[in-house]
Amino acid sequence: MSGFVAPEGINFSSAEDLSAHDLSEALIKIVDFIQQIDSSKKFESYDDWWEHDGLHFYRNSISPAELLRIVSSPESLSQAMPGDFCVFIGIAPADNSWYLRFYLNDEDDEVTARYDITFSEATAERFKPAVLKPFGLSVNEQDAETYYRSIIE
Repeated sequence: MSGFVAPEGINFSSAEDLSAHDLSEALIKIVDFIQQIDSSKKFESYDDWWEHDGLHFYRNSISPAELLRIVSSPESLSQAMPGDFCVFIGIAPADNSWYLRFYLNDEDDEVTARYDITFSEATAERFKPAVLKPFGLSVNEQDAETYYRSIIE
């Protein structure tokens, strides 16, 4: 187990399952925003089993460039996925000031692709006009504590 504590603030989650292409496009925009607000040289990567069985495991450190490479196409997203049902990739800075989770299952007849991102309230207020509005991302917005309580087994 990672000992990871989800950040407080506002969570934005995809309002519906996306296509693999739309997931990649949304994540590219989100990662671009993250790189503008966070100058960290490395992020922490997790196998996020919260929706599978409530567990959470540290995977490794990842550079912003590596993260951008992973989300840059449906193919790279598919290759990066842990491969277990409802196991997300989680990305956070060392201080856990934000948390990005994404999941793609493209092995079945029906594609399942989702993401969510949690920011502090101040950063969330910057995120909405910078990413959500111009790119028309359809999301559910709620208090992070409420969101995490709803997904963690």
